[in-house]
Amino acid sequence: MHDLSLYLLDILENSVRAGATVISATIIADRRGDELSIHVEDDGPGLPVEPEQALDPFFTTKANKKTGLGLSLFRQAAEAAGGGLDVSRSRNLGGVSVHAWMRLGDVDRPPLGDVAASIATMVVTNPEIEFRIDLTDERSRTSLRGPEVPQRLAELVAFQEALP
Repeated sequence: MHDLSLYLLDILENSVRAGATVISATIIADRRGDELSIHVEDDGPGLPVEPEQALDPFFTTKANKKTGLGLSLFRQAAEAAGGGLDVSRSRNLGGVSVHAWMRLGDVDRPPLGDVAASIATMVVTNPEIEFRIDLTDERSRTSLRGPEVPQRLAELVAFQEALP
């Protein structure tokens, strides 16, 4: 994967596949603290294995696949940019929590990519799921809920374009 929006899309798809009915995605860009944080959590059944095993590139819950590279590659990208990735049980929703953080200005940080398209795709193709999207930077905080996400795509686009 070449940009952060594709990692986000992969995690959102994992939540949908696991049977989540509520999925929360939070992206925080802290320029003063030089940190970018992406946090996704859901109300699904939780991990069927220990978190460290879920980060193993040779583990997957998908039938007919032998590898599960998404989380391990995301962790590698986050670590290369001075951060990390944590997988645990969601304290808020009870399912899985994936939290990645990295230095916002790090030369090795992957570009954000088209977060708006990734989120809109998931919302439009999964209308039965309640998506909660929160975007925060020094200038603004935007909260989008469920069916309003496609109508407010301009706010997602503005957020991603404002990042370095």
